[in-house]
Amino acid sequence: PIMVGPSSSHTAGALRLARLAREVHGAQPGSAVIGLHGSFAKTGRGHGTHLALVAGLLGMAVDDARLPSVMELAREAGLAVTFAEVDLGPDSHPNTAVFDLSSPGRRPMRLAGASLGGGAVMLTEINGFPASLTGNLDALLVSHVDRPGVIARMCSVLALYDINIAGMRVHRRGRGGEALTVLELDSSCPEEVYRCLAGSPQVTFAARVGRLPEAGGEGDGRE
Repeated sequence: PIMVGPSSSHTAGALRLARLAREVHGAQPGSAVIGLHGSFAKTGRGHGTHLALVAGLLGMAVDDARLPSVMELAREAGLAVTFAEVDLGPDSHPNTAVFDLSSPGRRPMRLAGASLGGGAVMLTEINGFPASLTGNLDALLVSHVDRPGVIARMCSVLALYDINIAGMRVHRRGRGGEALTVLELDSSCPEEVYRCLAGSPQVTFAARVGRLPEAGGEGDGRE
């Protein structure tokens, strides 16, 4: 990809992974604790992984020339970042990061994901639920109570606005417990659709996740 930095997986991919985490969180976090696993932990500093992750949380692009000064930009933006090494075991991808994100007035979130190479990324965990969110499509995340009719209502609202579902995954903590539905969409989710779903009494949290820009040629990230 067209990028600033030496590695598509440790720099461009790390930035896009953090940017996807920011999208799920819904805003730039005020505080971020980032755990680095495997190769991210061992060789990340030499590849600029730490800088790239912070840049992604700020919403910057992979070809943004301000990457070397991103820690100063984070301080100016009110983003406090702490890094730690974590061992997630041999089954986890070596380029994995765990994000604990918090912001005033927003639900704290724990997200985990990996940089897969060539700028491709995947979020693999959202608040303890398994996920496989790549950022290649617009998406809608809905945390809700596991009750009959909740998912049917989501689909009905999307159909009313002529929004096609490209893929859907549902995970729950047990019958009648908390559930997470991830809907990948063929078009973006309008604000009124999001508000309609988020306002449902069975819904505890909802997030619109925009499609990530391509891994290169994004401009200077100042949009």
